[in-house]
Amino acid sequence: MRQDREELLRKLEAVSAGLAVKEAVEQSSCFVFKGGHVVTFNDEVSCDIECGVGFEGAVAATPLLNLLGKLAEKEVDVSVSNGEVLVKGKGRRAGITLEAEIMLPIDAVEKPEDWNKLDHEFADAIGVVQECASKNANNFHLTCIHITCEYVEACDNFQLCRYPISTPCIENDCLVKRDSIKNITGLGMTEICVTKTWLHFRNPSGLVLSVRREISDYESLDKILAIDGAPTTLPGGLAEAVEKAEIFSAENSENNVVLVELRKDQLRLRGVGVNGWYEERKDVKWGGEPLSFNIAPKLLVSITERTNDCLVAPGLLKIDSGKFIFVTCLGKVE
Repeated sequence: MRQDREELLRKLEAVSAGLAVKEAVEQSSCFVFKGGHVVTFNDEVSCDIECGVGFEGAVAATPLLNLLGKLAEKEVDVSVSNGEVLVKGKGRRAGITLEAEIMLPIDAVEKPEDWNKLDHEFADAIGVVQECASKNANNFHLTCIHITCEYVEACDNFQLCRYPISTPCIENDCLVKRDSIKNITGLGMTEICVTKTWLHFRNPSGLVLSVRREISDYESLDKILAIDGAPTTLPGGLAEAVEKAEIFSAENSENNVVLVELRKDQLRLRGVGVNGWYEERKDVKWGGEPLSFNIAPKLLVSITERTNDCLVAPGLLKIDSGKFIFVTCLGKVE
């Protein structure tokens, strides 16, 4: 069957968020073709999109993606023969093992039915607050985003962020792992559906991304968000400085943060990585004791694009950007 190579590749890449890095569920590192759709599922995320491939079965994702990405043909022939998926171009062909029996438990994901309109800023809100969720799996709650009908928020016990956004279909507050739901950013999701244990998102191209949700108590952050303090103003041009500092901080994939220090009339921004560091100093009106905090570069940019005003309270710094509120613990600088 002739396939538009770029269109097929686009659809496979669209469902890649559901692939497992380490296969804990059988065939969770595979593309599963069934009923005219291609599906992925890693026990926390499921992706589904209509696909023109006419066969059924499971195919290892990495070689198929890499092959389609390196071919130059506008169209390729995709078929099945002798237990293999054959991909043919002009004067070239490849075979990838096809597992005819589908073992991936894709039926474990509840089917979405009642779709609701999703606020156009929802994905942006997730993109902002997920920077404050922990990557340490030892505390489940801290690795999650707390989603309510009125806001989304996250906290790792050192920093927190709340982004008010209306999602009326979320009748019961829930927790979703940061590493699961962050995948919706950049996919143009326009609809949401809530089922018993899953949140489902759909975009105009028909891609459905589902993430497992948990109903669990979440400690209220209201008291911390309500703190007041001494006003100060961060210097301009921080976004440009952050871009340079992140050249090095991004080398720390598990802890990509930059250090911000407030000293007498001076702010120091520093990014450190495996291969080096970057530091920039800027003038600021600050007469208090030297203080510091760590923050994800993208979050700092999101904040400074909206405001440079902040409040400093004992041990805490608060920034109300007008869209979301960010609070972080402050450390003393010797």
